[in-house]
Amino acid sequence: MHKFDVIVVGGGPAGTACAIRCAKMGFRTMLLEKSTSYRKKFCGGVTPTVTRNLIEFELGLRIPQSVLSVPESLGLFYVPPSGKCNGGTMKNYKLLNLRRVDFDEWLREEVKTHNVDLLYRAEFLELKLGKDNLLKVNVNGSLEVFEATYVVGADGAISKVRSCLFPNYRSKILTVVQEVWEGEGDFKDNFYIILNSKIVPTYGYVIPKDGKILVGFGFESGRINLQLCMTKLLSLLKDEFSFKPVEMSAREIAPVPFAISPIGLENVVLVGDACGLCNPFSGEGIRFAIESGVAAAESIKISQEENAKLTSVYESKIDGLRDFLLRMYAFVNELDDEKREDFVRKELSRLNVFGI
Repeated sequence: MHKFDVIVVGGGPAGTACAIRCAKMGFRTMLLEKSTSYRKKFCGGVTPTVTRNLIEFELGLRIPQSVLSVPESLGLFYVPPSGKCNGGTMKNYKLLNLRRVDFDEWLREEVKTHNVDLLYRAEFLELKLGKDNLLKVNVNGSLEVFEATYVVGADGAISKVRSCLFPNYRSKILTVVQEVWEGEGDFKDNFYIILNSKIVPTYGYVIPKDGKILVGFGFESGRINLQLCMTKLLSLLKDEFSFKPVEMSAREIAPVPFAISPIGLENVVLVGDACGLCNPFSGEGIRFAIESGVAAAESIKISQEENAKLTSVYESKIDGLRDFLLRMYAFVNELDDEKREDFVRKELSRLNVFGI
């Protein structure tokens, strides 16, 4: 039996942030990652610059230049249903353009330097709740049992930890399709969000990254002709941005949350995508992952010191974040193209002095 104060399931930004903070506060911490190092991660790799501040102030780390793409900084450009001519770049708003695989691997390397037990090829299988929670884990083909006072589920939109806690819960998922293209177009250093239901069901996007162009869109479950949607999106880019696609080097499909999930049960909490913390306008979740991972670690410390219920402490810590995203999800679910047009107009007129 391997016993820890905290076991974190999932080695993405939410899990690594939580593990580092837990270790800094003196908890014996283990991080379980089901894949290997340098795992392939489908993601646009775009996040607000506040993410850099979170990493610096909450984790005491500085993002290395090596994990930033070219260009390393992006503006945010909205394209409304009426087209690029009525779109534009938000004032005073910048995003980091990350190489996501390198970014995640850097965080996991930092985990090791903070005396966290990092275990690769460790697939979480089952959880038995109790004063000391028991976790069954497939470690490189062998079944092992771990014990922890606290457990943090940071295992993504299709969370096994969440399924163990709430077997009847059905999460609402948005599927994102992304293609990586070589080609030319009238694209500046921007993250372009396309809001037009005649082209894409929810949102489309374009990201210039390391000499290539990432093109993607999100859709809810149901019948949809993926190729037709992508063809429409590429056609819009040709018309509006003179995009000349040459060769597609990759196509990726992955789920992201499209609704807030439960926060946890007893001494187990969920963070990041496992908790549904994701921007429904763009699929961005790195910032929310790190913020919730830090909040979970702080909640564990308070729970231990004050003998308080962990889920209650954690709920109060992320109440503002969850409330913001709940309102965002509600707003997005009510959108039609007229409201999309109005939204873009209002966003572009904002001074946005706080960069949010």
